[in-house]
Amino acid sequence: MSKNIFNIKYIYDIFHNDCNKLIIIMPAEFIPPNILYIDSNLNLKFKLHVCPHGHTFIYELLVQTKYTENIKLLINNKQFNMKVNKYPEFNNEIIMSTMVKYDDNYIKQWIDFHYNIGVKHFIIYDNKKSDNMENRYNKSLNTDALRDISNNSNLELLLDDYIKSNIVVLIDWPYNKFMKKSGISGQTTQQNHSIYAFRNSKYIGLFDIDEYVNMQNNTNISNFFDSMITKLKLDTNNIGSFKILNKFFHNPDNLPTHDFNFLSIFDCKTISRRGHEKNFVIPKNVNTFSIHMITNGKKMYKVNCQELYFNHYCFLNKSTRGRSKYHLKDKTILRHCKFIEK
Repeated sequence: MSKNIFNIKYIYDIFHNDCNKLIIIMPAEFIPPNILYIDSNLNLKFKLHVCPHGHTFIYELLVQTKYTENIKLLINNKQFNMKVNKYPEFNNEIIMSTMVKYDDNYIKQWIDFHYNIGVKHFIIYDNKKSDNMENRYNKSLNTDALRDISNNSNLELLLDDYIKSNIVVLIDWPYNKFMKKSGISGQTTQQNHSIYAFRNSKYIGLFDIDEYVNMQNNTNISNFFDSMITKLKLDTNNIGSFKILNKFFHNPDNLPTHDFNFLSIFDCKTISRRGHEKNFVIPKNVNTFSIHMITNGKKMYKVNCQELYFNHYCFLNKSTRGRSKYHLKDKTILRHCKFIEK
């Protein structure tokens, strides 16, 4: 496809969000199309948010509308009948969002752990149907294990109880993680999708499922943030996200990782002082986001790593990653693991 030619198949989603705004989201793979919303005799304009990193286009209707399942759009002077999605609302709640592909062996552990520390809702984007042109990680993938999973992967069935209990919102996301022009747009578009769909949520944690929030002096994430904000007199109206530092965990002895066993692997590096950060965003204060950072919006606030960081078990589902030997040990995650049946 020519980089300058828009194709309607690259509209990843059209949805009506919790602010009664119509949102259209797509990768920045071409010149952004001109889009108007046809309402009676009016053609209403969208505000276009362009990711400065060149990953994502987000169209936000300038006026509030009532939800309707089907709408008409004028795209580059051609009319289209389009379906509009509607997602649950989690007003003033802490939620987490992630994109997964053949991570069936570890997705339930990630949900259970973070549910136990106070995150009650999870937005899971199922990427297994994507063609995924990128090959960057192929050498490190446990191909035998992934082959078994891919033949049997059914996240909807695996997460059925969580979905019925309103703990998980499962979204089919059959889009390439990497694109020729827009780069890692599959993941960044997923992140921005959550930021705009759940605009009125309190915080959205944008983490991968090998990343585990590790509070050092608290066991409830809501209490942690409330206490920190009060103690430090932070004005969340001027904060776009809470930036969390990363600590890599390795498995040099190839210890078992099934179930929750990987949480008992304590070999680690020192905290990464720069790079690899993840965030709890305040969605109403973010216009565009890209993997590790706000690219347009309010400032990021770096959380003191003596109070909170995240354990990054980079060896999960990987045969060659996270195998180096280090002499540091960190067992502090165990304070959050009392819910696990031994």
